[in-house]
Amino acid sequence: MSASSFDYRMIDPISGPIDPKKQGTLRHWGSHPYFTRRAWNVVQEYIKRFSQVGDVVLDPFGGSGVTAVEALVLKRKAIYSDINPMAGFICRNIAVSPVNIDDFRSAFDDIARNCQEKIEEVYRMSPEEAADLEIPYWYPQGVRLPKNADAESVENLFTKRQLFSLSLILNQIELITDPIIKDLMRFTFSATLNKTNLTFSSTRGRIKSRGNSGIMRLYRYWIPPQTIDLNVWEQFEQKFKGTAKFKIETNTVIGDFYQENFSIFDFSATDLTGISSESVDYIYTDPPYGQHIAYLDLSTMWNAWLGFEVSDNARELEAIEGGDLKKSKETYINLLSNSIREMFRVLKFDRWMSIVFAHKDPAYWDAIVKSAQEAGFEYVNSSVQHSTTPSLHKKKNPLTVLSGELVLNFRKVNNPKTIAISKVGIDILQIIKEVAEMTIVKSSGASTEDIYNALIPKLLENGLLTQVKKQI
Repeated sequence: MSASSFDYRMIDPISGPIDPKKQGTLRHWGSHPYFTRRAWNVVQEYIKRFSQVGDVVLDPFGGSGVTAVEALVLKRKAIYSDINPMAGFICRNIAVSPVNIDDFRSAFDDIARNCQEKIEEVYRMSPEEAADLEIPYWYPQGVRLPKNADAESVENLFTKRQLFSLSLILNQIELITDPIIKDLMRFTFSATLNKTNLTFSSTRGRIKSRGNSGIMRLYRYWIPPQTIDLNVWEQFEQKFKGTAKFKIETNTVIGDFYQENFSIFDFSATDLTGISSESVDYIYTDPPYGQHIAYLDLSTMWNAWLGFEVSDNARELEAIEGGDLKKSKETYINLLSNSIREMFRVLKFDRWMSIVFAHKDPAYWDAIVKSAQEAGFEYVNSSVQHSTTPSLHKKKNPLTVLSGELVLNFRKVNNPKTIAISKVGIDILQIIKEVAEMTIVKSSGASTEDIYNALIPKLLENGLLTQVKKQI
């Protein structure tokens, strides 16, 4: 469809699942660990459906930046915001292009000449010798970890060998004069941290280095009974090679388009003051799911090493339930509602917003839809989006997180239609039974999750979520 004939009012919203291909790109898969990531190709399909080349795409809960990066790939202008400094740092370094790969490799060679042999030497030491190591350069000290952590402060997450090696590498990185190369090397260093701390454990049946940190695996600073001290230099070198490869990719698929078409902010989604009213063409966002992941708490280690300050105000405005601040469900819903109001303000009329969500509590779905309608949005439809494999998020919260997600599509129009409340006396159990039977017949069998994914939109579209919420 040409730009002149593109009619936002005539868009047929996505109504079915898209086959996710998380490992299809180097720029997201394995570039830097993060707590959640949407499949890049799914995000691309939504951006292509609801916007056109040259449009402005916003994600106010930006996370690792999949929406912003894929918007740039598709030649849309990207606006990214996230209250977490670590998240913005990841997104910016994935997106930045073009990068001089020869200069990046040369900078790595300088680090290798000054660090590799010294690090290899400490890994030849006995545990007793390593315990007496003096740490040569700066490292974070006295930065408190979340209350449920197995260590008190960030420095307690590392062995002396790890602290020696990491401080040595970071000090050398700080000597780089080119700001883009320096930041990208800090990104490589940050990506290395996930496997070079005491929360790392190997995956059973795999080689020692194949595993994950307790931070990413269990969403807690959990230190296993048997710790593994991987060689820091080997991990840094491996991450450097991966970074170089994905920057070659972004040089090709984004290139010079990045320079004038990417805006990054650290706003709370509740106050997008820096974004003009009615300036955005499409919003695709994946807000936190209640109490499942306390992003700022879990990012403490990375933010400390990177020198990023997290203010008390940022913690207050983070849209989560629980965490160290013990935020209530009501507080979380209020923050989410305020965010939706801001999204309505910045979106142009006749444009669309897609919200990705996964939770089994009807109260959350009810809150999202009501908040959107109160802001002025018109609910259009919901689409089930399956995952390739159960996420760590799902494994930790099997009873409250869906294996996939539902994508709720709204649009900003004049005189929006609201979801009518079904007549008093309607048999909710009958609706549930009918949906279950239809889902089972359609798929020749269905899990409870399949039925739930079909049920939520049905209840939502009949205005019954409030009643169900009261009965569960």
